[in-house]
Amino acid sequence: MTGARPVGGEQEDAAAARRRTLRALTVAAAASLPSASTAWSRPVPPQPEARAPAAAGPATRWAPAGELRGADGERAVVSLCAGSGTPVMAVSAPATCHRPGTSVRYACLTSDTWTARREGATVASGTLPGSQPSPGPGTYGVTATVHVRSAPAGVDPVGGSG
Repeated sequence: MTGARPVGGEQEDAAAARRRTLRALTVAAAASLPSASTAWSRPVPPQPEARAPAAAGPATRWAPAGELRGADGERAVVSLCAGSGTPVMAVSAPATCHRPGTSVRYACLTSDTWTARREGATVASGTLPGSQPSPGPGTYGVTATVHVRSAPAGVDPVGGSG
């Protein structure tokens, strides 16, 4: 018989060589897996314990309170500010005054009274600007009656917000 066919022993040798190569590749892949999977599945290192935020220090909160208008177009934009976190609760009502048609820079002076309530009960009150001993931690509703006058004179807003 003539031909280029491998003899049975040669076929077995080629198949055995393929199996050995496949086995070697499988062993190499399996050997590399533990280090790779360890990197992928490594647990996150322990983090410092989650802690509640520290108690807030002194803070001042501002809120727009409204705009007062005068008969000649003058106006005052009023804010209400309350400071806490110290042994006192301080309340002020800063305002900016404007009069149309003038380049005068007016300073607004505010006065009158304020009241702080917690859960509907009055816990502090006083004159504007002013302070009282702090009624302690909590959430407060602060209201004020504000009288505005300007320096120099010329802005005389009255009434409620406009």
